[in-house]
Amino acid sequence: LALSALFSYAGFSIEIGALIAGITLSISPYRFEISSKMRPLRDFFLLIFFIFLGSQMVISDITSYIPQILIFSSLVMIGNPVIVMSLMGVLGYTKRNSFLAALTTSQISEFSFILIALGIKVGHLSNEILSIITLVGLITMASSTYATLYGKSLYQYLSPYVSIFERKGSKIDEGKYHLDKDYDIVLFGYNRIGYNLVASFKKIKKKFLIVDYNPEIIKNLVKEGIDCRYGDASDIELLNDIPLRSTKMVISTIPEFDTNELLIRKIKKVNKDAIIITISHQIDEALSLYEAGATYVITPHFLGGSHTASLIEKYLFSKEKFDLEGIHSMKELLYRKKAGHEHPSHERD
Repeated sequence: LALSALFSYAGFSIEIGALIAGITLSISPYRFEISSKMRPLRDFFLLIFFIFLGSQMVISDITSYIPQILIFSSLVMIGNPVIVMSLMGVLGYTKRNSFLAALTTSQISEFSFILIALGIKVGHLSNEILSIITLVGLITMASSTYATLYGKSLYQYLSPYVSIFERKGSKIDEGKYHLDKDYDIVLFGYNRIGYNLVASFKKIKKKFLIVDYNPEIIKNLVKEGIDCRYGDASDIELLNDIPLRSTKMVISTIPEFDTNELLIRKIKKVNKDAIIITISHQIDEALSLYEAGATYVITPHFLGGSHTASLIEKYLFSKEKFDLEGIHSMKELLYRKKAGHEHPSHERD
């Protein structure tokens, strides 16, 4: 409020002062508390703002501006991503990350409406301009939402056409921390289940490679001297670059069904003899993965019940042995908490 009043006193708009104040508060250590406390008030005034914009629109004449609306929408939806991909390509990023980042820029922002409203307020712009920009905003925001949601699928189709935006040579976001050699086991996803699996890989003394999409996990694996690769399992080009032809076992702890189905198809195409282990939290999806060619599908909730049943059969009513199991479990949970592992949330049955 103080900054808004100060900017207004200096001859600037109150909105610009509020924007500067918001930027200042965004770097505060209390930004999350401030955001949660102010959310109801923010939503209320946001509603009022858009009602005001709607009241200023001139719907009757909008049909005469359809060509302009389509042109501006195309420039935003296509022009912005092309600019971002070009810049990220020059900076040395992979075309996949450039493409996914560019999709988020294929819309105009809410700040555009604020600028238009200010222009109308001071008489520099007409209500017809507001109508055009509002419809451009509706079109681009709706399209960018679906483009971002289905970005990975879009990339699979458009990948050959966006290669021109990628610079040749090593990429700064490639995250390759292994030699080009064959591995006995390739593990996609290290967190939670993968942690136990890696311990077993070390015991049986087999060569293994870990692929994960979390940069912090990759950083920790590099410190431990474990061969790893930063990347998304749904990236076809990443799968083409990983030595899957001679691997004996591929394990995916990634819960997304589409990603696991893609992995199975890719592995079956290059290595029919490989053992493929995936994970699923749904019975129907697990059965579909088996039909797609999975060798074994991990169902965590059912396996948890089976493990508990085996403990009961093994220890019967021995409280001492169950106490030892509990102490071991508690130690492991404390270690996992320290490592940043979290159990996935799920709805009650």
